Amino acid sequence: MDDELEDEEKRIKEYGSRYRIVELLLQLLSGETFNLEESMKHYGVKKKAIQLDLKYMRFLLDRYMPDRKIVYDVRDQVYRVENEGQITSAEALTILKMVIGTRAFSKSELEKIEEEVLNFVSFSEQSSVKTLLSTTLGKYYPVKTQDDLVERIDEFSNWILKHKIIEFTYRSSRDGSNSDKTFVGTPINLYFDTSFYYVMIYLMEDGDDKDNPRVFRIDRFDFPIKEKRKSYNIPFSKKVDEGEVLKKTYLLKMGNDVNYTFQYWNYPQTALDKLPGSKIVETKDDGSVIIKGEIFSEGALLWILSQGDGLKVLGPESLVKEVKTRLKKAVELYDK
Repeated sequence: MDDELEDEEKRIKEYGSRYRIVELLLQLLSGETFNLEESMKHYGVKKKAIQLDLKYMRFLLDRYMPDRKIVYDVRDQVYRVENEGQITSAEALTILKMVIGTRAFSKSELEKIEEEVLNFVSFSEQSSVKTLLSTTLGKYYPVKTQDDLVERIDEFSNWILKHKIIEFTYRSSRDGSNSDKTFVGTPINLYFDTSFYYVMIYLMEDGDDKDNPRVFRIDRFDFPIKEKRKSYNIPFSKKVDEGEVLKKTYLLKMGNDVNYTFQYWNYPQTALDKLPGSKIVETKDDGSVIIKGEIFSEGALLWILSQGDGLKVLGPESLVKEVKTRLKKAVELYDK
């Protein structure tokens, strides 16, 4: 302890005001406070020296961190930094409630995200945001996912930006596929849907070229992933309009691209919200509506079957037959 004090005294003498200003500023930015009299005694300087330090620190904060101000707490007789915030408590609450609602992140990752978002909120409002989140966080149950989801998203983001080729092993849940299969491809884009993050990848060697690029769920990759040295620019003829693909994608890009028509008896906006690009083309006397749009067949089936007796597929015939087959199999399960 004595050695530490001696080292501190040496630094103060050697660097003088420079050391003092840096230490006091870092102390304030870390959420601590300092008393004028105690600082004068600690650094062995007069009151005017600390006042000049405060003037310079205020100048620095005003230039580089305008959302933070040095204020004097009259009651406790200390100086502290007040964070005016870059976003409001309502904006922070909106973001965090949405992230919690996805159930995509592990508890530890969610707590880290909460901490980072709260750093943008003023110190005076942080406690109220925490209070409003406490009940939700206390009963937070994520989907079964990896503990390193943020790290995985960061890795894929870098590969996308650099057009890198990667070699990866993927654990698929699709019927008829190998449980663990190795692929080589270039990540194109990331997106989120219903509790999971997905990455669109253009595969170098794909037997079904119509299904290329493919969509993979990020938490099903085996890490670490091997990054190839060279980058790859996807041929123009193979490039896709990512916005259009995502508009037609419900959960997974699987199956054929179909133009569908169905009659819908539930609340119409539910269908329009879940199926981007869809539109109401007719309203029936019984209150139902006719909706048309474009989607990948497997994604269409996932949503259609979830609507029960509130939806009837009118076309195409291939989709009608597939829905009938799936429903028949479901009924047979109850007849056994």
